[in-house]
Amino acid sequence: MANINLVRVDFRLIHGQIITKWRTAFSINKIVVIDNILAADDFMIKVYASAAPANTKVKVYSEEKALRLWNKNRFGEDADVLVLFKDIDTCYRCIKAGIDLKEIQLGGIPHTKERKTIKTAVSLGEKEMAYIRELHDELGVNFTIQVVPEDDKMGYNAIVRSYSN
Repeated sequence: MANINLVRVDFRLIHGQIITKWRTAFSINKIVVIDNILAADDFMIKVYASAAPANTKVKVYSEEKALRLWNKNRFGEDADVLVLFKDIDTCYRCIKAGIDLKEIQLGGIPHTKERKTIKTAVSLGEKEMAYIRELHDELGVNFTIQVVPEDDKMGYNAIVRSYSN
């Protein structure tokens, strides 16, 4: 079974901060992206894979394949894994389907007119907050916000308070 070192929601998926900061901070040697649309686009998979250093594997799975591989061996043998989701919706569906993730870091969710800025680079809407509350209250999933490793973590209670203000 692989070691899941970090689970992150970041709409940019694999980008500079992931490669230079998070990969190093968590000793990541495999990145698993779970996204139905990206998993169907071979060209974009190659683009994302090329962004990672040679010693870091990149795998892109649909939600269905991710669940199957999770149940088989938690995404592989002898790997230190970063699981990336583009959005909270996908993360929510995967956890509800049975991918047992207990720590979710929110790091890049863009502001829209429906979303409220919680912390720099992280904005949440009513639906996202409902998903976060449900996963926290029913399954014990802990959510934090941390844009870069140098930032202090914003915990679940602070996220809820910030959203409610």
